[in-house]
Amino acid sequence: MNFWNFLLYSGRLFLFRYSINSLFIFLLCTLLFSCKGKSPFSGYKPVAIGKPNQVDIVMDSSLRQSEVWDSIDYFFGSAYPVMPAPEPFFDLRHLTLKDVEYDPYKKELKTLIFVVDLSDTSSQVTKMFKKDAGEEKWNKALQDMDFTYLVAKDKWAKGQMLVYLFANGKTSLASSIRKNFPAVAARINKNDGEALKASLYGSKGKNQELSELVKNKYGLSVDIPPYFVKALDEENFLWLRLDDKKAIHNFVFRKFPYKNEAQFSKENLIKIRDEYGKQYIKTSSADAYMRTNPVDLPVYEYEFGANGIYGKEFRGIWETVNDFMGGPFFSYLLLNKNANEVIFIDAFVLAPGEDKRNMMQKLDYVIKNVSF
Repeated sequence: MNFWNFLLYSGRLFLFRYSINSLFIFLLCTLLFSCKGKSPFSGYKPVAIGKPNQVDIVMDSSLRQSEVWDSIDYFFGSAYPVMPAPEPFFDLRHLTLKDVEYDPYKKELKTLIFVVDLSDTSSQVTKMFKKDAGEEKWNKALQDMDFTYLVAKDKWAKGQMLVYLFANGKTSLASSIRKNFPAVAARINKNDGEALKASLYGSKGKNQELSELVKNKYGLSVDIPPYFVKALDEENFLWLRLDDKKAIHNFVFRKFPYKNEAQFSKENLIKIRDEYGKQYIKTSSADAYMRTNPVDLPVYEYEFGANGIYGKEFRGIWETVNDFMGGPFFSYLLLNKNANEVIFIDAFVLAPGEDKRNMMQKLDYVIKNVSF
C-alpha cells in the first residue's frame, strides 16, 4: 500500500469511528433529555452515610457558645446505660450550615439535628427552617409554645433523618431540647435500626440452625446472627457465643414455670444470673466465676414492651470472682402466656479495653425483635 492509499484508508477509518462515537453520544443525550428536557436522574439521591449513634448538630456558632449547646451535650451526650466506663448516648459533632452547604458529603449524613432560634430571623439556619417547614408550620411554631420539634426524611439522601429543634430565644430553646430529648432519641435509634440490622446479619441473614434451636427449646422466634456457635446446650440452659478479635458476645437462654409476679423482680433476676454464672461461666483462673455487681453500678429495671410481650428488662455490670474480668449485661424476663412460662435471656460481652455501647446495642436489637 503506497503512502496516498494509506492516507485515504486512515481517513475513512477515522470518519467511521467518528460517526459511531457521534451516534452513541447523540443516543445518550436523547435518552438523558427526552423527558421534557429533564434528566431521568434529576430526582436521584444518594444513600445516607454515617454510623449508628453518629449525630451531627447544625447550629449557628453563637448558639455553640451558650446554654443551648450545654443542653445538647447534657442530654444527647449523656452516659449510655449501663457501661463499666462512661460512653455517650450519641457521638456528637457540631457543624454550621455553611459546613453542610459547601461540603456535598455532609449533605449525605444520616442524622442531622438543626437547632433553630426563631427569634434570630437573620440566621441562615432559621431561614432554612422557615422554608422547609412552610408558612403554616412556621406560624404555628411562633404561636404554639408546645410545638418545638419537627422530623423530616430524605432531604438530601435516602435514609436520612433531619430533626428540627426550635423555640423563641436561647432559654426556651434549651428547654425544648430537654423536653424533646426522649422522643428525638427514640426516633434516631429507630432510624439507625436498618444500619444495625445490616451490621448484624449482612448478606448471610440469620443463623438458621441456632434460630430453630431457640424456637424449639424456648418457644421464641428470634433471629440469631450468623457466626454465633453453641458454647453449651443442656436441658434448660443454652449458651450461644461469638468470638471475634475485639470481644466475646454472649446469649444465654433459660425457662421457668410461671408462678407469680415476684419472678419479675430485680432480686430474682440477680439470683438467676448469679446461679448460672457460678455454675457455667468460668475462666482459666481457679475458682473464678461470673456474678452480678450491683455495688459499683446499680442494676436498672425497665418495662419490656416489644411485640406486645409482657416482661422486664434489666441493665447492669458483671464481674468475675477471683479474676479481673467484667463488662455490661442486659437481662430479660419475658412471660410466655401460652406456655405459662417465664423466659430468661441474658446478653453480655467481654471486651477489655474496647468501647462496648455498639456491641450491646446489637445484642439488644436481636432481643427487642423476639416474639412467641
